[in-house]
Amino acid sequence: MHLWSDYEGKTIAEAYPLGQLIRPEGRTAFFATANGTGTPAVIRLTESLNDEHEMLSRWQQVADLGEEHLVTIKKFGQTSFDGTPLAYALLELTDASLADILRERPLTPAETVEVGHSLVAALKALHAKDLVHEHLTPESVLAVGEVIKLRSDCVREATNDLDHTPEALKQRDVHALAELLLRCLTLDANLTPATRLAAPFDRIVPRGLDGAWGLDEIDAALTPPPTPEVKPLVPEGVIAAAHAAAETHRLELADAAQAEPYEPVQAELPLQSARVSRIYSPVKAAPKPPLFWGGVAAAALLALFVVWHLVQGRPVTSATATAPAAPATVAPSPIKTIDDAPNPPAAKAGVATVATQPGWHVVAYTYNHEDQAWQKVASLRAEHSSLRPEVFSPSGRAPFLVTLGGGMSRAEAEALRRQARKDGLPRDVFTRDYRAR
Repeated sequence: MHLWSDYEGKTIAEAYPLGQLIRPEGRTAFFATANGTGTPAVIRLTESLNDEHEMLSRWQQVADLGEEHLVTIKKFGQTSFDGTPLAYALLELTDASLADILRERPLTPAETVEVGHSLVAALKALHAKDLVHEHLTPESVLAVGEVIKLRSDCVREATNDLDHTPEALKQRDVHALAELLLRCLTLDANLTPATRLAAPFDRIVPRGLDGAWGLDEIDAALTPPPTPEVKPLVPEGVIAAAHAAAETHRLELADAAQAEPYEPVQAELPLQSARVSRIYSPVKAAPKPPLFWGGVAAAALLALFVVWHLVQGRPVTSATATAPAAPATVAPSPIKTIDDAPNPPAAKAGVATVATQPGWHVVAYTYNHEDQAWQKVASLRAEHSSLRPEVFSPSGRAPFLVTLGGGMSRAEAEALRRQARKDGLPRDVFTRDYRAR
């Protein structure tokens, strides 16, 4: 029998050169290797004890599952080294393990929710094929990029034995999951009366430990309830009716103007900007109400009083009579007809703000113009209506954010962000707390 370190530098199955020994586990060891194309990978070698066919069958079932949260088994088979029969499995390379993180710090509740979602998905896939894990430890929880995965080469069949039924074996996995979540939050595997856990783990951990809950109940507790849909401040039917009434009124005024044509009167406005040009419009003098003529008379009396006061208070320098000034001709002000008025812009459903929806938000896109944000919301509602996209503006003006689900707690926002990524939204979807300061 060789020591596992003796295998370093050897080639297995004429295809996999063995690099450094990563770790031994009894009759099993893990080595760094490449898959024949130079891509880094990990290979598991196990000395066969007439059980290689069972191992290969389990690995085939795991490979057939294609579960995202199980470490991928790329290839597997049988070989020998110096007369020693071996079973091997080529595994995808992982970046880190949960044990590495827990040696430095506990996880936050939001991080633990993400771990819980991933492990529940992996265990559900295994249990559906009557497989159990039985090695649910921090060392078995691995990361490949941003995806949390469960070690998959150590599973076995959930069969009846002298001590346990298949259902009891599956419930042991649930118990181990509850212990693992407790360790993520507290770095301790024992639940005591003094332990205080954040929601929803204050229910998940004790009920998972005592067997009251299974994977379905834990999964439901990890998934926040849907946020009620936010209705527009003004119902869309009211907006549509207002537009229809405005358009009808505009057409009536336009028809009336065409029925009574008048000679156009040209007038020039003082220009405030180079963009303002002369406006020509047919004008009909409207009859002045009595109140208007009363105002004109009062203004004339006031003007005579001011002139008399000025004449009495200054010396006369010349007896020459001055000719009375010609009455000033006032050009009529140009009036813009209703035909030139732009149609009112189509009203949008209410933009959510910090005042109406404080809390954590899942931000998918950012725009400087509100209409662009609404266009994106419309396309998202057509494809991903369950994500409840909407336009959110923290300040009531630009930028306009396309957010998902409205205001919520941090744990709910993290869960919705993961769901959005699974549904195909960009990987840079992020969460942020927006509250009135």
